Amino acid sequence: DLTNANLTGVDLSNKNLTGTILAEVNLTNANLTGVDLSGMDLTGTILVGVDLSNKDLSGTTLAGVDISNANLTGVDLSNKNLTGTILVGVDLSGKDLTGTTLAGADLTNANLTGVDLSGKDLTGTTLTGVDLSGKDLTDTILTDVNLTNAILTGADLSNANLIGVDLSGKDLTGTTLAEADLTDTILR
Repeated sequence: DLTNANLTGVDLSNKNLTGTILAEVNLTNANLTGVDLSGMDLTGTILVGVDLSNKDLSGTTLAGVDISNANLTGVDLSNKNLTGTILVGVDLSGKDLTGTTLAGADLTNANLTGVDLSGKDLTGTTLTGVDLSGKDLTDTILTDVNLTNAILTGADLSNANLIGVDLSGKDLTGTTLAEADLTDTILR
């Protein structure tokens, strides 16, 4: 049981961690090459800057995990519960997020190029500095989303739920807001 352990920068390459409890462990910049994380509960684990490329994360619990600036190349995030997960600066370009839960996630400065967010529940999600220009966000739930410095030009927010969202100062040129719920939305 490694719960709450600080393993910052530790080389765990090719270690067999089967059955090891890694919840709430700080693995910032740790080397996890060759480590099987499938089926593990990583709740609250810190994986900042870790190379997770091509990892099999099937059955892995990722809710509340901090994977800021981690390499997720080749990682399948579809059907994952990423509620409250911190994905600051992560490149999610082209990722299939079908069935993925992102409510309350922190996607500050994440690259979402080619990611389909239409119809997703993004309640309470932080999208600070994210380029959403031209993105199809139809039927997306954006209640209480933080859009500080986000780019929305040309985005399609048709039928989106924007309750309580601060859009003040946003350049909405070419943005479609048809049938969007703007209750308590700040548009100044």
